[in-house]
Amino acid sequence: MPPPQPWNATIPASYGLSLLSLMTERGYATDSVLEGSQLERSQLQDQHAQIGGWQYVVMLNNALRLGGDDGLAYELGLRSQVTKHGFVGFGLLSCANLREAIEFSERYFQARVSVFRSEVTIKSDQVVIGLHETVPMGPMRPLIMDMALVELCSLFAKVMGLDPSTSGWISEIWVPYPEPPAYARYKARLPRFRFKQSAVQIRFPARLLDAPIPSADPVSVRLAIDRCEQEIASKASQQTTSDMVYTRLVCKDGRYPDVATMACCLLMSERTLKRRLQEEGSSFQALLDKVRHQDSLRLLENPALAIKQVAEAVGYADPANFARAFAKWTGFSPREWRQRQTRPDAFEAPGPLGPN
Repeated sequence: MPPPQPWNATIPASYGLSLLSLMTERGYATDSVLEGSQLERSQLQDQHAQIGGWQYVVMLNNALRLGGDDGLAYELGLRSQVTKHGFVGFGLLSCANLREAIEFSERYFQARVSVFRSEVTIKSDQVVIGLHETVPMGPMRPLIMDMALVELCSLFAKVMGLDPSTSGWISEIWVPYPEPPAYARYKARLPRFRFKQSAVQIRFPARLLDAPIPSADPVSVRLAIDRCEQEIASKASQQTTSDMVYTRLVCKDGRYPDVATMACCLLMSERTLKRRLQEEGSSFQALLDKVRHQDSLRLLENPALAIKQVAEAVGYADPANFARAFAKWTGFSPREWRQRQTRPDAFEAPGPLGPN
């Protein structure tokens, strides 16, 4: 049976098909790649189908076991085609410029692939796209992050009509982990990576924001928006209120949305929001704690950040309050958790954070 956490989110079946196609091209049997995923190839070929995130992780583990390729994430990201994303890709190609394409992507790409959320800021002469996971990825995090980051950079280049293999990349990638062995083999084909940074980001010159997209077509953009809105409405009808709140709890400048802001965002009263969450066996505070927990784990992976900085980044002005909350979530202090990451045998693993 599939695990309810952390991979209960869904992703487009096209991701599974792309992975399966790569592995079969390399000579591996379909059944071996799909083993344990409860999927068949025909399900992955449905352009509108969604698969469980856990099913994709099973496929990734199978691919790594079969091929032993530590560059799998880079290869998948580089191979990604705009058409893989259906009407989202069609809309990106039809936008007037990169600024419009990024705004389009923020709303519709994120809705299509809900395991990530993004935030866009302009710092000096650079555009910074921060990427955050909405589910804990554990040991798979570097692989999945690398794949998503390279894929996004590849999509932006292709939308601009560039061939990265001949024209170079318009973006660079920041990640908090060390350089993996596979990077040296792929370096010439990839955007520039900067390792051991404080966040997961894509950066490119702000002057490119108003650069025209060669395939721009306002009529096609309108068609793509209509179809994407239909997809969102259909998906929203299957989402719980807890799901909608959780995906919108994004920290900005050390602050998360409060319950009043969230109710306004979801076009309902505070009373209705609280009642619906209660009916689902949840609460706004429980969801906020869950997000803070996940964000703090991610930030603590970066040794360059002091624990006080991590506390402030997840909305705790007092590090002592953060330490108490973190101990409640994990059974460890933030400092002990960091030691555990460098010495996994130092502690017994705590139980997972309870559902909602």
